[in-house]
Amino acid sequence: MQKSRLLFIVVSTVLAVILFASTAPAKREKEIRLGFMGDLSAPFSLSAEAAAKLAVEEINEAGGILGRPVRLFVEDTGGEIPKGIEVYKKLVMHNRVNAVIVAEKVEMGVAGIQIGAELFREFPHVMFSTIGSGDAIWHHVRDDYDRFKFGFQTYYFVSSHYLEILGGKLLPDFYGNVVGAKKIAILYEDMDWTRPIRRGLPGVSPPLKEVYENAGFEVVYEATLSLDQQVFSSIFERIAQSETDIIDCVVGYIDQVSFIKQWVDSPARNIPWFFWGGIAGMPMAWDMTGGAIAGGSIGSSFVRVPITEKTIPFMDNMIGKYKVGPIFGSHTTYDTIFGYRKALEQAGDLKDINRIIKELENVRETAVLGTIGWDPKYHYNIPYPEYITPIVQWQDGQMVPVYPEDIALGSFKPVTELRK
Repeated sequence: MQKSRLLFIVVSTVLAVILFASTAPAKREKEIRLGFMGDLSAPFSLSAEAAAKLAVEEINEAGGILGRPVRLFVEDTGGEIPKGIEVYKKLVMHNRVNAVIVAEKVEMGVAGIQIGAELFREFPHVMFSTIGSGDAIWHHVRDDYDRFKFGFQTYYFVSSHYLEILGGKLLPDFYGNVVGAKKIAILYEDMDWTRPIRRGLPGVSPPLKEVYENAGFEVVYEATLSLDQQVFSSIFERIAQSETDIIDCVVGYIDQVSFIKQWVDSPARNIPWFFWGGIAGMPMAWDMTGGAIAGGSIGSSFVRVPITEKTIPFMDNMIGKYKVGPIFGSHTTYDTIFGYRKALEQAGDLKDINRIIKELENVRETAVLGTIGWDPKYHYNIPYPEYITPIVQWQDGQMVPVYPEDIALGSFKPVTELRK
C-alpha cells in the first residue's frame, strides 16, 4: 500500500511538472506581454505607470489585441542605470515581454536600447522610451538602423525638435506676440538633453542663443545650472541687471521649488519666466511654492483642454481610478500602448517582428494630445503640430492655457498684476 501511494505521488508530481511546462508557454502564446520600467520614487514614472495600467485595462475591456489579453509587468529601476539594465534583461529574458516601455530619463532609454540590441536576435521585442527627450536614442536608429530598429522614442520633443520647433517657432511667437518680449535671458540645466540646445546640432540647428537672435531677439544673459544647485540669488541679480524681458529656463529637473521661491524675493521678481518642463507644470506646484509661482509659464499637459476626444476622459480616468495626475510622460505612455496596439492589429502576427516594426513606422492614431506616430526613418514621435502641449501661465492658483491661440482659455498677464 505504501509503495502504491509513493508511486502515485511520484507520477502525479511528474505529470504536474509536464502539465505546467506545457501550459506556461501556451499561456505566453495567448498573452501579449508589456514590460514597464521606471523610477517609481519619481512622480513622472508613477504617473506613467498609472497611464500604462489604464491603457491595458481599457484595451482588455475592449477585447484585448488580436483577441488576446494584455498583461503588464512593472519593474522599479530606482533611477539607477545598472539596475535598469538588469530590469530590462529580466523583462525580456524571463518575462518574455513583447515590448518594453522605458518611462524615465533619456539616459535610461539609451541604456535600454543598447542592451536590447544584444538581446534582440534571441528575444525579438520592441522598446519605447516615453519620457526621455534627448537625441541619443534616435541617433542610434539613424546611425545603425538594422541593429537598433526595435527602438522607438515617444516623448513630445526630442532635443533637435526643441531647437527647431519649440525654440525656433513656438517660443519666439509666444515671447514676441504674447509676452511682448524683445530681450531674453537663458538658463540651462547641465544635463544630456540640454547639451544639443546649448551647443547646437551640426547640419540641423545653431545653438538656442543664435536661434533666438535669428528670430530678432537680443539674448542678454546665459548661464548653466548644476542639478544640485540650491542657491540662485546671484543668478537673479545678474538677470535683473541684464534688463531682460523674459527668463527662458531650459530646465526640467533642477530644484524648481527653491528656484521659484528665491525668484519671488529677488531683484528679478517682476520678470516672467518660462520653464521647458518639470514640477512647475503640475497642480501641486502652487501649494509647494506658497503661491510664489504666480506669473510663471510652462508647457503643461495637466490642463483640461479637449485637444482630442481622448484628452478629458484620460485625465478624469487617471485621477478617478488611480488617484494620480497625468503629468509629462503619462500621456505619451498611454498613447504609445494604443499606437502599439494599432501596429499589431495591422501586422496581424505577433511573431513577425520586422513586420511589426514596419507597421509602427506607419502608425497614425488619435491620441490624448493630438496624433501618435513615429518617424519611419528615425523612430521619434511625430512632433507639433501633430502632438501638442499647451503653454500655461499660473494665475490665481490655476494653470491657465494661454498658447496656442486655438486652445487658449485665457490671456497672458504681467507678473505684477497677478501679485495684487
